[in-house]
Amino acid sequence: MMKMNRILVLSALCLTGTLYASLANDLRKDIVSETPLVRRRAVYSVIHSTLSPVTAINLLAVAATDNDLLVRRLAVSGIAQFSAFFDETDIVIAPELRVSTAAFSDELAEDATAQQKINLTSIALDILKNALSDSAAVIRADAVRVLGAFPPAIAGGEVLAMLDDSSFIVVKEALRAAANLQLTGAAEKVDKLLKHKGEIIRISAAEFAGDMRLEEYFKHLQRMASKDQSADARKTALRAMIKIRPLESAAILKEYLGEKDTLMALEAAFLLARDSDDSGKKIVLPSLNSKDAAIRLAAAKVLLYYDDEESRELFRSLLNDTDAEVRSFAERHNRREE
Repeated sequence: MMKMNRILVLSALCLTGTLYASLANDLRKDIVSETPLVRRRAVYSVIHSTLSPVTAINLLAVAATDNDLLVRRLAVSGIAQFSAFFDETDIVIAPELRVSTAAFSDELAEDATAQQKINLTSIALDILKNALSDSAAVIRADAVRVLGAFPPAIAGGEVLAMLDDSSFIVVKEALRAAANLQLTGAAEKVDKLLKHKGEIIRISAAEFAGDMRLEEYFKHLQRMASKDQSADARKTALRAMIKIRPLESAAILKEYLGEKDTLMALEAAFLLARDSDDSGKKIVLPSLNSKDAAIRLAAAKVLLYYDDEESRELFRSLLNDTDAEVRSFAERHNRREE
């Protein structure tokens, strides 16, 4: 009986190995197909398959050089699926481990011994380094985002370098990755980025300053919260300020309740309300009668955090608001009727 069990186990292992080999062979053919749609499907299958990480990464290495933008995006983004296998101790600079289509040979893809010799982290890093110089900004942004999943010692230098990229979407992803990796070296570039003409970059820089608790930029964020031309930038700066000085958050926010910009004052009221502080009520209640639907909607979002009868009644009245978005918000959150 025991002998029979061993035979069954061996048979199952052989069958599994055959299926994996067949799957890998099919994907190898599809990933170099002349039809872009077939190549796209192949990359998606690789990312979500049960292939070994080395085999999958080698397949993605081929797709990452494809002339189809979506194929390249799928391949570069797909590397993040294997981030659990990345290890800074695995980085080997030996040229024979560098990515190339040769690394995609049948012997390397299927031979278990050869797979053990291939450095998965080095291969993935090479793919991403190549993607960082792609002519398409979205590819560079994808690569930076994935680098954020690597250990800081591996990805730090590459991420910092991309803070000087010409595309705002790349810089945005680089700032997020720098915060995720806790790269203090990025702090020295924040001053310039907070003053950038691009709204998205200023917002991303403010988020980074808040996430990294950069006290040296607190005064700049103060000015930004009051004077930036972008409403979203002003709100982001305010949120960053209370991250930097959490113990003073209530006092900081109460100062902004008197802002001439009603939406900014309501943002302060909202952040206070989240901490069960109803100091913003004096600006919230009058805002519900504003002719501007955006102001009424912002006030409604604060009302959700007030639990007194007056606030509940006012919130219910928004079910009959003249603006569809305000009514929709009230209907979705009308938990007080239950």
